[in-house]
Amino acid sequence: MGRFEEPPRKKFDPDLPPLKSRVVAYIVCVPLCFIMGKFKGFSTVFCVSLTAAVAAVLAVSVFFECRSKRRDAEFRNAVRNDEFHSDEKWQEKYSDYVLKNDFQQVTASSMKADLDRRFFKPSGVVWLIAAAIFFAAAIICRAAQNDIRGVLAVSGILAAMWGGFKLLHTPVRSFIANCGEKLPEIERSYLNGKMLTYRRNGEHSCNSGINIGGNYVVMYSDGMIICMDRAEIESVNKHITKTKHYGNGVYAGSVFTYSLIVNLKDQDGSRCTHYQVELNEFQVQMAYEALSVSSSPSLSSIKEQKDNV
Repeated sequence: MGRFEEPPRKKFDPDLPPLKSRVVAYIVCVPLCFIMGKFKGFSTVFCVSLTAAVAAVLAVSVFFECRSKRRDAEFRNAVRNDEFHSDEKWQEKYSDYVLKNDFQQVTASSMKADLDRRFFKPSGVVWLIAAAIFFAAAIICRAAQNDIRGVLAVSGILAAMWGGFKLLHTPVRSFIANCGEKLPEIERSYLNGKMLTYRRNGEHSCNSGINIGGNYVVMYSDGMIICMDRAEIESVNKHITKTKHYGNGVYAGSVFTYSLIVNLKDQDGSRCTHYQVELNEFQVQMAYEALSVSSSPSLSSIKEQKDNV
């Protein structure tokens, strides 16, 4: 959730080669497909078809990558000038979303109970059930050899440990402890606050949200929960990231992610503290309108992600 500097790139994970270099590699790769096909003993028709298909895929990939690069500057300008969010069609979609998906109200009896529910992982229960099955099999199979029963028992122990880890390894307990004497006040603000939650691709991808209370704001992501006094918030930014995905150096498309950045006041002259939470594009706007304390420009970034297979 917090914005941290990226670690140094490892020497075994080099930068993506320039497009011109990859185009040369593509040109070399195409005839190699035909040669390798003939070497494997495939028919000429099959080799020609395979080579043509590879050439077509690479040509389409290069076309869409070039078009994406041309649109990067347009994307940055649209976000910077707030044209992205002021577009009439986007505003209509945003209004429809707000009508159907307003802020949520916290219904739990305590802040800890609500956060525990949000960090609950069903796969942990599945692993505990698997552990029980292993233990039951080890007990029931009395006629089995001791080594088989031992394997079942050890498997049950490992499954139980992993299931317990997935259920108990959350930042909730440490967050509650860090609240200290302010816990009653923070909890009161949280229980009466407005909630936005965002989950993408199930529990193993993005699990984040924000609670906007009267006096405090609580933001959480997969492994962190942050609480901040609303009086300490200096500004709020909307941040859009365009991530370009490459599979083995071949452009596979772009994905947009949306996040809210909360900047705290610089009280001691040190570097300004800021925190970032990922939401969907309409939730970011909702939180921005509810929190914005000054006119802040929207931010954008472009990343390249290699998805080697």
